[in-house]
Amino acid sequence: MTDVFACLAGLALIAFGVYRRAALHGRRPDPALCQAHRFAFCLGTALLVLAPAGALAVERAVGVPGLPMLLGDVLRMLAVCCLGLLTDRPVRRQGMVAALVLLLLPALFTAAHLHHLTGRLFVDDEDRPALAAYDAVLVLYPAWQLTTLCRTVGRRARRAGAGAQRTGLRLLTAATAAGLVWTAWGLDDVRLALFTGRHTEGDDAVSVALGLLCTVLVTAGGSAAAWPALSHWWWCRRTYRALSPLWFALHRAFPETALPAGRGTLGGLVPHRLRFALYRRVIEIHDGLLLLRPRLRPAVPGDDAAHAAAVQIAAALRAPAPASASAPASSTGLPPGSLPLDTASGTDAAAAQLAALSRAFARLGAGRSAEDEAYVTI
Repeated sequence: MTDVFACLAGLALIAFGVYRRAALHGRRPDPALCQAHRFAFCLGTALLVLAPAGALAVERAVGVPGLPMLLGDVLRMLAVCCLGLLTDRPVRRQGMVAALVLLLLPALFTAAHLHHLTGRLFVDDEDRPALAAYDAVLVLYPAWQLTTLCRTVGRRARRAGAGAQRTGLRLLTAATAAGLVWTAWGLDDVRLALFTGRHTEGDDAVSVALGLLCTVLVTAGGSAAAWPALSHWWWCRRTYRALSPLWFALHRAFPETALPAGRGTLGGLVPHRLRFALYRRVIEIHDGLLLLRPRLRPAVPGDDAAHAAAVQIAAALRAPAPASASAPASSTGLPPGSLPLDTASGTDAAAAQLAALSRAFARLGAGRSAEDEAYVTI
């Protein structure tokens, strides 16, 4: 189970880093975003390398006890270095400290002389201080960086306006706090090294769980800017479906308002195609309502405007076409406001208004025929 959690967390971070980096292709990237993408890629790769089964396989292949541990820890420190560049500390100072850490780790790893004993990594008694120092570096450097980062991100979250940006920054603040807890859990490795000479190979279940929590929070915080677009896409899809009863009824009465099209497959999942399909459906419904105006009768007063308009439309669809069907709508004597529709409030507002009307129309029992399914497309 530990392997599964480590692999899931690692793959999620790598996929997030690669996806967000690809999304910025061709545009001038924000330096902070670049560091965030590098952090996700380095930490995700480290989690994969430190997964117990993978670490053991690599170790057996190269024949150097603990080498996957060293590689994974170096990648983790590189990820922490990327986080440090997001703080207000001077870049030169950050680079010097990171270089010192990356030099200390291989030196202390070599001085510890790790070897296997009963399937676990051990050191001799005289090498315990070197192993403890190795583990202490893995705790102190991330703690130093994460403490500053937590203050920096929290301060920016308080200054940000309400919306997706503030939510994302708060989630990233929670991710850094979880990272501090994750880092503090490494103090147990220092204790084991000093008192038993034993070192945990890979991450244990608690460490992987904390890493998975960090992964979820970082992914959620880093993608918060895309939430409004995702919400609008979902609204467009629901609204498009809600317009179906009214559109099908008007299409049966006036087939000329829409051209037959092939069946849709994955088009509804593409945002720009879905927006265009919703806009087209709104226009086609308006065209059908304009052609229906000669048959409309005055609405029955009531509190529910959508229900009253739906009753008007249902009655008009059942009524016979007037003798002069080609006459302009203005010659019927009906006022322009026969249906309570606001056509000057924008596409989204018009779509929401028509969706409410279509739902009321569907509640009247108006269905759609099987032949209409041939015209469903996005």
